[in-house]
Amino acid sequence: MLKRTLKKLGYFIPTLVIVSLVAFFLSKLAPGDPVAHYVPPIDALPSSSYTVSYYEKQYIKYSKELGLDRPLFYLALEPAAYPDTFHQIVLPRQRELLDKLVAQYGNWPEIQDYYRALENLDHLFFQWPDSIAPDSRINFQRTISKLFYAYEDPVIRKILDQLKEELQAVRQTPASNPVIDLLSPPLTQVIAAYQQIKDTATPSKLAAPRIRWYGTNNQYHHWIARFITGDFGRSTRDRRPVFDKIKEAAWWTLSINLVAIFLAFVVSIPIGVYSASHAQERPDRIISFLTFVFYSIPQFWMAMLLVVFLTTPQYGMNWFASVGLGDLGANAPFWDRFWERLSHLILPIFCVTYTTIAFISRQVRGSMLDVIQKDFIRTAFAKGLPRNRVTWRHAFRNALFPLITLVALVFPAALGGSVLVEVIFNIPGMGRLLFDSIVGRDWPVVFMVLMIVTLLTVLGNLVADVLYNFADPRTTSK
Repeated sequence: MLKRTLKKLGYFIPTLVIVSLVAFFLSKLAPGDPVAHYVPPIDALPSSSYTVSYYEKQYIKYSKELGLDRPLFYLALEPAAYPDTFHQIVLPRQRELLDKLVAQYGNWPEIQDYYRALENLDHLFFQWPDSIAPDSRINFQRTISKLFYAYEDPVIRKILDQLKEELQAVRQTPASNPVIDLLSPPLTQVIAAYQQIKDTATPSKLAAPRIRWYGTNNQYHHWIARFITGDFGRSTRDRRPVFDKIKEAAWWTLSINLVAIFLAFVVSIPIGVYSASHAQERPDRIISFLTFVFYSIPQFWMAMLLVVFLTTPQYGMNWFASVGLGDLGANAPFWDRFWERLSHLILPIFCVTYTTIAFISRQVRGSMLDVIQKDFIRTAFAKGLPRNRVTWRHAFRNALFPLITLVALVFPAALGGSVLVEVIFNIPGMGRLLFDSIVGRDWPVVFMVLMIVTLLTVLGNLVADVLYNFADPRTTSK
């Protein structure tokens, strides 16, 4: 049995690796900028050399804290035109422009020189004397800003010509000589650097692939290593540790689902066995009809009906506590808080339980009918054994395999939670956390929940395999 369990683990580990890769790269493709939750957009800041410089320093700082300056994976297949340090460029405007220029011309050193000359011109603009007319300052600044987004040759040529015209117009204003002396050389350098890009373009490098090995200092390695050690990162919404948010939500989800699962198995197994032992009789027809009805009722519809008709005095049936978890704080006595929380969880537990009972009872009935038709069951009845003994000791034991499969699904379901039920009843569980995180684009929480549910699914299958061996030791040799 140990050998079979180790063999199963050999299958499960690649599954976890594949799911972790999918979750990681989906998190990178998710919309939004994770650094934007730490640094306000530059468009919202006043235009000055201090604010721009401060923004860039803060952006680089938080990008390094989040590990965004590392390569994505252990290796990468990239065109030879890109440098092996391109991942260290984290400023969005800078990265976008350089990426487009490299993809067009392929000569990285000349493109890097052009961008440095452009940044130098941009920084010198803020040293203009105050005597220059504000309109001239604004026009010149807007024109320079366009260069940081332009990568097509006609557009760049037009902007450079416009810069020369605007600089020439400044000559007509008082105290213009300092401006001309200040900006003419760097503008000439920008024009020369851009011409150098065009003269030395090597687009052939874009067609030459190159495999780069980055080692373990990459984003995926640090991400999966933190997951294994229990460090799930921080939420982008409130910067709280993801582990703390999941831990708090998991408590309420487990409180609801474990009770619901226990009640479902306790109730559905006798119902399914009784229905199978009285197949095609009136009790079986009634049970089959009721289970189909309950299984067909959507959870969200049942939840809304319960909230409307059983928790509001307007309909005269204020029998249960309303949505939420009550108003008692953490300082209230334990038993007062316990009974208060329990009164609010009765209806959510019922919503999770009734569909599970209907489903499991149908599975038990079907499995029992297959076993009851076997020859050894007919032989047991022919020997005159009591009906209950044949049903529970012989038939039920051999009908356990579908139940064991259902047990494997309990692990992810118990922690994954029911999104609709928790949202409708305002229960701060895993389902509600997942819903709020998707709406708020809190992707670290979303993909960590995905990883945890996947891990529980794998563990559930492993537990089911062990239970198969206990139910029928012959499966060990298969």
